[in-house]
Amino acid sequence: MSEQNWFVYQGNQQLGPFSTGQVVQMIDSKMIAQDAYLFKVGWKDWRPHEDCMEELGLKGSPAAKPASAERRSAAPRATIQGRVIVHNNGQMIIGSGVNISSTGIFVETKDQMFTVGEKLKLSVRIDGFVKAFNVVARVVRYNSDPRFPVGFGLSFEGLDRGITDEIDKMVASKRSSSAIKVS
Repeated sequence: MSEQNWFVYQGNQQLGPFSTGQVVQMIDSKMIAQDAYLFKVGWKDWRPHEDCMEELGLKGSPAAKPASAERRSAAPRATIQGRVIVHNNGQMIIGSGVNISSTGIFVETKDQMFTVGEKLKLSVRIDGFVKAFNVVARVVRYNSDPRFPVGFGLSFEGLDRGITDEIDKMVASKRSSSAIKVS
C-alpha cells in the first residue's frame, strides 16, 4: 500500500489522508471539486488542486492557471510562526506553529510522544488576538519524514465560535505570503 500523505479540502471539510493514487483517481472521476485545495505532508500551505497536477504526475490545464492564482489567496490555512503549548495532562511539548485554520493547526516538533486519535489540550497565543485561547484538539497525523516539517497535524474540537470567526478573519486578511505570528 502506498503512503497516505494527501489531504483534500472541499465543501468546508478536510478529507483524508489519501495516497497519491487515490487522489489521482478522485481527480479523474471528478470527485474533487474545481475549487478544492490539496495538502501534502511536508507542505506549509494548502494549494489549489490544479497547482498540484505535476506533483501528482498529471498535466494541469494552462487555462486554469489564472483562476488558480486568484484562489490561492483564499486557501483555508495560513502560515504561522511561533510556539504552541500542547499537553495531555501527563506530557507536554512546546512546538512551532506551521499553519492554522479554524479547523486545525500543524505544530512542528521532533517529540513524537502523542498518538493519532489522541485528544490533547493546546494553549495558543496569536498576535492580533485580544487574548490567548485554549482548545482541545485531536491528533490526525504525525509526519516523521525529515524532508518536511516534522510534527503533528491537529484537528480542533469544540473551538469557541468567536475564536473560529477570529481565525477565519485572520486567515482571510493574511492570505498573501505574510505570516501570522504565534507567541
